[in-house]
Amino acid sequence: MSAKERPLVRPPGTGGPVTTTVTRRVKPGHEAAYEEFLEGIIAAAARFAGYLGVEVFRPDNPAGEYRIVYRFDDADHLRDWLDSDEHAAWVARAEPHAAGPTRTQFITGLESWFTLPGRPDVPPPPPYKMALLTWITIFPLITIVVVALGPLLDGMALVPRLGITTAVTVPLMTWIVMPRVTRALRAWLYPARSRARPREQ
Repeated sequence: MSAKERPLVRPPGTGGPVTTTVTRRVKPGHEAAYEEFLEGIIAAAARFAGYLGVEVFRPDNPAGEYRIVYRFDDADHLRDWLDSDEHAAWVARAEPHAAGPTRTQFITGLESWFTLPGRPDVPPPPPYKMALLTWITIFPLITIVVVALGPLLDGMALVPRLGITTAVTVPLMTWIVMPRVTRALRAWLYPARSRARPREQ
């Protein structure tokens, strides 16, 4: 059954950032064509409202899986992209190069910061670990941002000042700080996985 024929289960209309992971195997010898497809579909997604970015995790071997992670600012904007004719056209274009079905997973909230690259089958850590690590990370980060921007925002009203502060903090958390923190503390976040594969980097 093709991706066009198989209906996707879409996320509920909740607010906040939404992450979608799409996992797909590629036929041997079709890697170059699939890379061209990825360039095209990523460029198409970037033109839609609410787009926050895409990460591509490539397989370590020819028999492995590609994992594409899309991030949108809310579920409605994500649905606009998934339901679009442009998305359907790009998915159809990938079919000749793909092997097996597409696996799609939707993640909201803190879980989007705690996904293992290349392992969508591994569940996120317990909620208390995600909440604790997020607080431990965001408290010093937002303190640094407030102190650094203080002289520039002095005299500005509270709401605009908070808007600028959070606009700086959230991207730092999402793309710079949290990936490094979760990588450094992987053994604590995923103890069973760390014991099973102690040499994994």
